[in-house]
Amino acid sequence: MYALPAKPTARDIIERSIVCHDETFRTALIQQAEVHDTSAMLTPNEKARQGALASFKACLSSYDIIGRDDMTPYEKALFIGSDCGTMVIALNIACKLQCLPPHVRTEAAASWGEAA
Repeated sequence: MYALPAKPTARDIIERSIVCHDETFRTALIQQAEVHDTSAMLTPNEKARQGALASFKACLSSYDIIGRDDMTPYEKALFIGSDCGTMVIALNIACKLQCLPPHVRTEAAASWGEAA
């Protein structure tokens, strides 16, 4: 078991998903990337398309980082958390995989940028 602290940070939650189920996490990131890619193709709104493409790229970035063999899970989580958009996508998926309630995700996301 890989326990979380009482008030987990985004990094804590993302790291836990990397440690406990990295392949499931990566699969979920690809599935989410496909949703954003489809949205980008279907929307007639240019700003919405750009947002969907940014989310698509964030999913793929996290997927690639988690798959790296030259980083520890902690380093991977720090790297993912270095960009707010990438962190939000990964955090959302990690929380769903861990069955964490929405308030935990919100508190972790709100603390982004505070000392790790």
